[in-house]
Amino acid sequence: MIRLENIVKTYSNGGSDFNAVDGVTLDIADGEIYGIIGFSGAGKSTLVRCINLLERPTSGKVFVGDKELTALSTSELRKERRKIGMIFQHFNLMASRTVIKNVIFPLQYSGLTKAQMYEKAHKLLKLVGIDDKADVYPSELSGGQKQRAAIARALVSDPQILLCDEATSALDPQTTDSILKLLKKLNKELGITIVLITHQMNAVKEICTRAAIMEKGRVVEENDVFSLFANPQQPVTRSFVDMTSNLSRISTLIEEKSPLTELKKGQCILRFKYLERSACEALVSYLSRTYNINLNIIFGNIEIIGGNPIGGLVVIADGAPEDITAAQEYLKSINVGVEVILSA
Repeated sequence: MIRLENIVKTYSNGGSDFNAVDGVTLDIADGEIYGIIGFSGAGKSTLVRCINLLERPTSGKVFVGDKELTALSTSELRKERRKIGMIFQHFNLMASRTVIKNVIFPLQYSGLTKAQMYEKAHKLLKLVGIDDKADVYPSELSGGQKQRAAIARALVSDPQILLCDEATSALDPQTTDSILKLLKKLNKELGITIVLITHQMNAVKEICTRAAIMEKGRVVEENDVFSLFANPQQPVTRSFVDMTSNLSRISTLIEEKSPLTELKKGQCILRFKYLERSACEALVSYLSRTYNINLNIIFGNIEIIGGNPIGGLVVIADGAPEDITAAQEYLKSINVGVEVILSA
């Protein structure tokens, strides 16, 4: 559906050039929800604007379907852009127009009658869950309602692709969750391909099938979402994964000399990490019974991503050194990662 070939976007700043996007190649399949994640300044928003040529790449090619957008004339590009809807962090609704007039605005040169435009807009407002807000103004809406209106407007031209540029960044966690569920529903019911640009790894975890991690204009890692969480390869990916888990808090507690991390002689703090989709055993009780060790759980972070368990535990292990070592070897044998964080 979307293919980016060696995309470079160069800007000039004070007489020097820098690449906001630096040689990015990606393939995004028809009908998938694809995440592009990175910290501020990573180049992700510039990259997504290169997909519909709101930002024309300095070099490289952009394909949507069988059309190379970077080779089209202005009139041809305008026609192809109708297949690509876009929503933004700050909604971009026109304050002087009611919700339904915001939604029908892209249809003004569509050839539809006024009645047809309004009928279509009402159906979309019902689909996104705000059909009762058709005649109010954006100032009367909550942040989540504004984004739903923006989504309806993006869908009114029947696009095949929906680009979401930090679409949940201005929303509270509960509203973010509702918008993500809506996007997932639209993907399933309409078959629309969604590209989600975000710095929120939780958003990627909730709805994306695959994702790319950007840093300094480059894609440094790409994989299915389960693999990114289970076995991140790059430091920046590990940083994002840690943000969604409380397991990394153990390092802070040790630095602060929290009473939770005070060890008696022979004890150690271990971190378990599930690396396989099949790693869903009752590990704590099994290890305690089999290896005669006591395990006190400090943190746990077990969740389901893509229908499979993922996460880990931070525990204080108490027992004979040889038994603790044997337990660690067993964990490694079933592809559960184990790391000694602290020992006494």
